[in-house]
Amino acid sequence: MDNNGKISSRGPISSKRLSTKSLVLAAIFVAMNIILSRFGAIMLFNGSVRFSFGNIPLILSGLVLGPGAGAMTGGIADLLGFFINSHGGAFHPGFTLSSILIGTIPGIVMFLSPTKKSSLLNVVVSNISILIIVSLLLNTYWLSQLQGNAYLVLLPARAATSIIITVLNILITYPLVKSLEKTGLILDKTK
Repeated sequence: MDNNGKISSRGPISSKRLSTKSLVLAAIFVAMNIILSRFGAIMLFNGSVRFSFGNIPLILSGLVLGPGAGAMTGGIADLLGFFINSHGGAFHPGFTLSSILIGTIPGIVMFLSPTKKSSLLNVVVSNISILIIVSLLLNTYWLSQLQGNAYLVLLPARAATSIIITVLNILITYPLVKSLEKTGLILDKTK
């Protein structure tokens, strides 16, 4: 509180607001995720693997907007996407958590990295972290709960396709991040 008894906007509890530009970008990333993951997806192996590029907009949101906005983008995209097209599955809050992490992890990698935001290293580390933490560990566990299959039964098929998708995501995400940097949407933190 300041001297007048009002809550100060400065200090450790201050809230950081998103700019209009960031909100618009987040909305665009949400829309891209819904289109790519709900309508542009191919379901494989009896619904245990979704082959799509829906993670790319969430990864971009984390790299461009930071971990908080990336988390918001991931959560909103999953909830809206489920209501628009659930692929016939039941709602599971674990997948919402996974989507939030897909937006958060690249933002954390970007903040911890000494290199510039758009570096190939940041894109690769973000995608590999998402592969291990989200795709292989969490999402496989959530699917084992929903489908009643053992975790280790689902893991081999999911691992093979997730690795392929991760490599493709890296090959697509890196040029997109570089393009966003050229447009001025990503500010280089090393300058």
